[in-house]
Amino acid sequence: MQKLKQLDKNLEVEKFAAKLARIRDQLLQAPRQLLTVSEAEQTLNWQDQQYTEIKKFKPAAVNEQIKQAWTTNTQVNFCSKAYPTVAPNDFDAAVFTVLGQFLGNGYLHRTVREQGGAYGGGASYDGSTGSFRFYSYRDPRLTETLADFDESLNWLQENPHKESQLEEAILSIIARIDRPGSPAGEAIGAFFNQLHGRTPEQRREFRQRVLQVTIQDLQRIATKYLQTENANIAVLTDSKTLDGLSELGFEQRVL
Repeated sequence: MQKLKQLDKNLEVEKFAAKLARIRDQLLQAPRQLLTVSEAEQTLNWQDQQYTEIKKFKPAAVNEQIKQAWTTNTQVNFCSKAYPTVAPNDFDAAVFTVLGQFLGNGYLHRTVREQGGAYGGGASYDGSTGSFRFYSYRDPRLTETLADFDESLNWLQENPHKESQLEEAILSIIARIDRPGSPAGEAIGAFFNQLHGRTPEQRREFRQRVLQVTIQDLQRIATKYLQTENANIAVLTDSKTLDGLSELGFEQRVL
């Protein structure tokens, strides 16, 4: 009971609930776009419906380095490190996509999961935020995993790599791109691609670029973008573990 009271105090539940209510009200008042997926004979006639043009939400850009540690009652850790990189329509977006798979297959799966004991972990490129991120979850380690993230980049630059390793990473990406979906899933995907300006031509160009990625490309973008001074770090851990990491300079947040 004492812990629940403290949690209530830390979260300021009433203020938080009021914020959620305001968000709900804004969503209910917002104009809508509708998508229906059905068989032709069941399609409703929407031609007479009138809809207001949606004013797209555009968050303010944030250009600052983040280094946060969130604490809660947990026996495992969740680690993340992210770097600002390129937009999804950039020439190197495909290279970053392959890089995540390459580092995961060749280094991170072994060190973070098999040797480190994390339930999961790896690296990936996120086109929606233009970032490249490392992650682990349900991880018994913390600083060691963050060090493994950095060491994977050293492994990339300092070791010889077989073409078969690159081919494996590329084929994994192509398999995800070409994986067929259900008819409804394909329609929904096409709707959201159009909504966000992703044309079929752009997706075909991205696929072709993935096929052209070289190991030299991977090393080049890592050198250019994935520098320590550009890294943003966030971890979820318990307060006792964090007490021993004061030298890392995390901004502490309590859940």
